[in-house]
Amino acid sequence: MSFKVHLIHDLYYGFNEPTDPADLELPECDLVILNGNIAENGKRSIFYAFELATVYPNIQFVYNDGYIERYRFTSDKWEYEYENSISTRIQQKEWPKNLHWKDPRSPQGLEILLQTGQTISVWCAFGFPNIVKCNIDWEDTWFYRNISQGQIPVYNLDSDILPGTDLKLFGDMDKWASKEFIEQKYTEQLDMIRDWETKQIANKHYGILVTHLSPYKDTRLEGLSYTGYNIHLHNRIWATTHIKEKVNYVGADLVSNPGRGSGPRGKVFEVDRI
Repeated sequence: MSFKVHLIHDLYYGFNEPTDPADLELPECDLVILNGNIAENGKRSIFYAFELATVYPNIQFVYNDGYIERYRFTSDKWEYEYENSISTRIQQKEWPKNLHWKDPRSPQGLEILLQTGQTISVWCAFGFPNIVKCNIDWEDTWFYRNISQGQIPVYNLDSDILPGTDLKLFGDMDKWASKEFIEQKYTEQLDMIRDWETKQIANKHYGILVTHLSPYKDTRLEGLSYTGYNIHLHNRIWATTHIKEKVNYVGADLVSNPGRGSGPRGKVFEVDRI
């Protein structure tokens, strides 16, 4: 018995931009993975997910945050502010029952019952790498320029003047990602993913790993020497972004499907249940 998976990511919709009708036409599939950078604003990304989940109530949808939704334009005033907000929204009756989001703090994968009658387990993560060495100035890395790890309260700053300018600060400042922050996030996910791989999907459910960052030649990781998760996903799907062709990686089919329109919306990956 098989099931079909469709991937959507990197649409970059503007906040007030209407959805292209082509992006509301899904191919025949059982699971849709929304893997980040759907829009230039998290609220617009969630709106698109709501649109699809409402139009296709028999299809299951998994929503995984991209860097735009989670880190580029979202700055937590306190740790896990964003996750607590999403967790609260999911409990509301307006949230579609077929739209799934995984709290990164949870040690359990998403167990999803498909319309085929099969139950699968999906693990979602941002995909922070294990940085072995930074070969450039850290402030020139993609992480430092795009990943906010929170905010620095203005009263904790050495000065209330924006560095390099004569502009007075009237609020908190973004604290851009440090190497230690990336290492912490990698370690947190590695331990849980290995547990998921060895206990939750071994001889139980078919497992799909979802990461926004790709472990294979992701251009956003240029200037870094790094390794990915030490796992083995033989005959599984690893859904990611930033690759053009399917790649075999730690035994899994590493796949992505970026872009708008009828071309990307017609692509599916068929999984033969083992």
